[in-house]
Amino acid sequence: MVPLFRNLISLPAGVERMPVRQFLPLTTLGSLIWNSGFVVAGYVLGDNWQVVDDYAGIFQKAVIAVVALALIAFVAVRIRERGRSGVQ
Repeated sequence: MVPLFRNLISLPAGVERMPVRQFLPLTTLGSLIWNSGFVVAGYVLGDNWQVVDDYAGIFQKAVIAVVALALIAFVAVRIRERGRSGVQ
């Protein structure tokens, strides 16, 4: 639902130096689950998919807000950790 995240998902994995052998299967599994959910939802909704359109914008904004807060928290923790390691 938020294409930007699909393109940026590899960045945190790279920052944390996640092994490619771990990243690929987990990303594939996540994509399979995510896309299967959309396929099933599309099948179930049929011609009534417009009903979801009203809620999709709200959901998208909520997801962006949660991810932004998580990113801020991640950066804050990293800065705090670097500050502690520099004191020693």
